[in-house]
Amino acid sequence: MTDPRREAVLIRRPDKSVFDDKTSEVLEYVAGADFTYVTFQPVNGPRKYRYSAQRVLILSNPVRQLLGNRDRVSIRSQFVQGVTEVWRFDGPDQTWWRVFTTSGERESYQTCGQDEFSIIQATELPTEAYEVLNYWQDVVNHLKKNDPLGPLYQQFKTVPQGSVLDLYLRGEAVDTSADVDELIFPFSSNLSQREALRKGLTHRISVIDGPPGTGKTETILSLVANIIHTPGKTVGIASSNNAAVENVRDKLAREGLGHIVADLGRSDVRRKFFAGRHAENVEVQRHAGSSAVSMPAAGRISDLDERLEHLQVLTRELAIRRQEVAAYKLERRHFRHHVDSHNLPPLPALTILQRPSGRILEFLAETASVPADESPFKRFFRRFKGRFRYGSTKHIDPYSTDVVLRLQAAFYDSKIAELEQQIGQAEAQLDQNHTPGLEDELRNLSRQALDASLHQRYAGGRSQGYSENTYRRDFKNFANDYPVILSTCHSLRRSIPAGFLLDYLIIDEASQVDLLVAGLALSCARNVIVVGDLQQLPHIPNEDAAERARPAPAPSYDYERHSILSSIIERFDTGLPRTMLREHYRCDPAIIDFCNKKFYGGQLVPYTISDPANKALVVVRTVQGNHMRQHVGGRTNQREADLIAEEVLQEFCSDTRPEDIGVVTPYRLQVDKVAEALVNTIQADTVHKFQGREKEVIIMSTVLDETKNGRFGVEFVDNPQLVNVAVSRAVKRFILVTNYDMLPASRHLRDLVQFIQYQDPEHGVFDSAVVSVFDLLYKEYSAVLRPLAARLQNTSKFASENIVWTLLLEILAEATYTDLAVAQQVVLRNLLPDLSRLTAQQMAYVRNRATVDFVVYNRITNVPVLAVEVDGFAFHEADPLQLVRDSYKDAICVAHGVPLLRLPTTGSGEEHVIRQRLATAILD
Repeated sequence: MTDPRREAVLIRRPDKSVFDDKTSEVLEYVAGADFTYVTFQPVNGPRKYRYSAQRVLILSNPVRQLLGNRDRVSIRSQFVQGVTEVWRFDGPDQTWWRVFTTSGERESYQTCGQDEFSIIQATELPTEAYEVLNYWQDVVNHLKKNDPLGPLYQQFKTVPQGSVLDLYLRGEAVDTSADVDELIFPFSSNLSQREALRKGLTHRISVIDGPPGTGKTETILSLVANIIHTPGKTVGIASSNNAAVENVRDKLAREGLGHIVADLGRSDVRRKFFAGRHAENVEVQRHAGSSAVSMPAAGRISDLDERLEHLQVLTRELAIRRQEVAAYKLERRHFRHHVDSHNLPPLPALTILQRPSGRILEFLAETASVPADESPFKRFFRRFKGRFRYGSTKHIDPYSTDVVLRLQAAFYDSKIAELEQQIGQAEAQLDQNHTPGLEDELRNLSRQALDASLHQRYAGGRSQGYSENTYRRDFKNFANDYPVILSTCHSLRRSIPAGFLLDYLIIDEASQVDLLVAGLALSCARNVIVVGDLQQLPHIPNEDAAERARPAPAPSYDYERHSILSSIIERFDTGLPRTMLREHYRCDPAIIDFCNKKFYGGQLVPYTISDPANKALVVVRTVQGNHMRQHVGGRTNQREADLIAEEVLQEFCSDTRPEDIGVVTPYRLQVDKVAEALVNTIQADTVHKFQGREKEVIIMSTVLDETKNGRFGVEFVDNPQLVNVAVSRAVKRFILVTNYDMLPASRHLRDLVQFIQYQDPEHGVFDSAVVSVFDLLYKEYSAVLRPLAARLQNTSKFASENIVWTLLLEILAEATYTDLAVAQQVVLRNLLPDLSRLTAQQMAYVRNRATVDFVVYNRITNVPVLAVEVDGFAFHEADPLQLVRDSYKDAICVAHGVPLLRLPTTGSGEEHVIRQRLATAILD
């Protein structure tokens, strides 16, 4: 018998395709110049065969290859289990490898060529990284015994070298992966998508923040197109559930690209894929049989993209201007409603009323600091100097709030006119450059480039031999034929052979992907692009397993606290290549404006146009009384269900098809109640199940009432991510159905109610004794006022005001206070709906341009929450008249329910006091 550790006898098949290893069957051989005689040991006795010398390869004198403890051997892209020895045979044309394995007491071996063999050297990770893997393993050990992660983690002992999991566990700086010469955009493009593509394709780890309606799926499609445009490149798309990846699959199919996708998720999905390969193969044969598609001329796509990028900057600016003019018009409606209640006398036709909006604010800011005892000479000099900037101001009394209010009204008119002029100019410029035509040309050229690269990929056709049981054996060719692999994060590691690394992994809906499954997925790719939204619903960890497992070795790898999205953001911090998709294409501007202000810091830019006839936001209250019922496993509110079926649909949804209406609620039991009351074509589901979907009209039933049990449910129902998802499902109209009191104990839903009321100043329900802060007016006013205030730092009061202003800005920048903003030098009369509650002395004081140093307000609803006064000693304790004025201000604030905090310039501990009062204001 031939010793397999000394010799190898390989015989080429008759079709000359491949060599078969016959070593174990050979008794002896005789090699001649032209022929080789081989004697085999079959069952029925020895038999000798003659082969041409070219068909027999005799290898000898092998060298044993030593393996490290963590090294893995891969043959034909699959890890070999139970490896005991590896021997290298050097042949005339290539190197051959023989791998010995044991299973129980039985030893076997297999032989392969160099191109089918690899030794995967496990990454030598820092101790801290192995502690993370051990911690995750410990969490898995505390899951249920039949949890599918158990077997996967039993095999998950090493981190493949070159995998992105290696980089993630090390937490080192995110290095670049490659340069991109030319991006293609066969689907859609905007500024954010372009930035996301560049960062994603040039860095090993990147994040795309995808708020609702911002073209997240189209961005993923563009990433896929650019990846497979490169010969031989592969990409996996994974998520926590099949629905997300199915959305990508369906959109690729609609674009005629279904044949590039292998759906390898759950076992039933995988079986369906392999059973339906005929249609995809027909498409591939069409590619292979058609004439070659030519690539666009070199640089043509880049030149066109550069032109379009310039126009897209202008398009975004146009959308921002439209957003601003709508906001100013709404605030002007509130201001006019406010002014009408004060019966102001008209101003004479002054030049300043025709000045630009910025000039009007400059005049207000300059005159705000004019002392009441200004000498006639100084008054003359001030007016003379200002004549060139403001025109004649002889008939303007700068101390009169009547005058101030009229000038503020003029500011709104001037500002809106300026914005509308800018909008007209931008629209004209975009029309002149035929922007839609350029976008179509870029899409067509990009698709031509993609088709050309796919023609090259499939020029030789596609293998017909893949099956569910065999595709892993030739996975390298399979991945070339199906370069887009779809799977859940749970299934990806099982879907591809051990040791094979995809070039890219895209994790979709990443806020819902926990670290245990993400770790498995990251071990399968060289680069990862994480797509998700921290402001939407998070992952749901197994709290019992997390509690029983050992503590996380580092906060950013904590299974219970983090999704893969939040983990990567925390781990790499400012060094992370990260892009927010800012352009919003789904909701009516008023609907997304709430989400934008509340959850996204105003970064979104709505590209939708509002319909003046459409009431986009509605609050519907039940009749007084407590209608919620507590059940085992949830809560219901039959009154809200009946209200939706009997009144809301008739009054607010008569113009909408039933299939375009969705009803959402936090509780599964309430879904059943609502479903019983509705026609079958109206979909009702929990908010959690509606993530990723949209409807023309969304109705939300909050369920809760003001009973003790109802208030216990506020924390769950008032979850900010839940509120964000519910509102942002609506395209045309969002209707909130809630109890009569409108959930005053909530925070985020209360903001939503007040935001909806703010949209309709003429008819909204306003029970407050104080007017909403004129947010836009005072933002611009503060920007003008700050440089002027800086000149007055030689007095203790103004120096102290600057300190408090800086302190307030620092505090409000913290996560706890992100819903708050601050305005300075707010005219007291701007906060009062009318003067009917004031005494004669208080009325005179207010009309004499009385101001509040700072007003902290809810930036979502513009409702004031705290007034702050800085009391300089020389202006207050040492001035009896000022003390009288202070008493007026105190009494006015009390009468109108405005909390007032006074901070003496001689005091200390201001930060602690401010925090205490802000905490109280938020709770109230």
